[in-house]
Amino acid sequence: MAMNPNSNLSSSRSSRKMEAVAQATAIEKRSPTLRKQKKHRQVQEVETEYLDGPQVYACSQCRTHLTSHDDIISKSFHGRHGRAYLFDHCVNVTIGPAEDRILMTGLHSVNDIFCVRCKKLVGWTYTKAYEQSQKYKEGKFIIEKINLYLEEGNDYDTPTPAGEKQDRWRRRSQSWGSDASLDVVYEYKPSGSAPTSPVLRGKSCLPSCGSPPTSPK
Repeated sequence: MAMNPNSNLSSSRSSRKMEAVAQATAIEKRSPTLRKQKKHRQVQEVETEYLDGPQVYACSQCRTHLTSHDDIISKSFHGRHGRAYLFDHCVNVTIGPAEDRILMTGLHSVNDIFCVRCKKLVGWTYTKAYEQSQKYKEGKFIIEKINLYLEEGNDYDTPTPAGEKQDRWRRRSQSWGSDASLDVVYEYKPSGSAPTSPVLRGKSCLPSCGSPPTSPK
């Protein structure tokens, strides 16, 4: 019985294709650069939400939008690595498992939050506060300033207060603020310092840590 030449040709093409795929896979396994490029392509394919506004806070590593200036509740927090902001709402983050964590403001149930694109740990969210004075933080998000990149839009006109020049108002309204002007809420002990404070159950707590921040925005 005569062999079908088309069948042989198709089989040969399929075989060559499988060999090419196997060779590419072997090369990729041996090449760290190719593995990084593949991972980068996978990162780029993640669907994210784009925020519009005059001031948008993005991930400092990959510039994925996380939240906006309008969602700031307080700039007076201090996290693991320095100054941190308390936000009402965040996007493009994945939430880790809940765990009870003893912070300097007391016992809380918190979840770490990660940038959905680059997987960087950017902060945490409060699931539950066990002390009544800390209930205002439940459902809110902490992102440390070191993990934020501020995008400023020039297409938005902000009304200038009476008696204030436009250039001065623009600088002040879009400023990140001054650390010295706020009553800081310490969630973690500042590195390189030893603040004097009472000790509760073996954990230090600053005198001002029991009340909500008084200077939002």
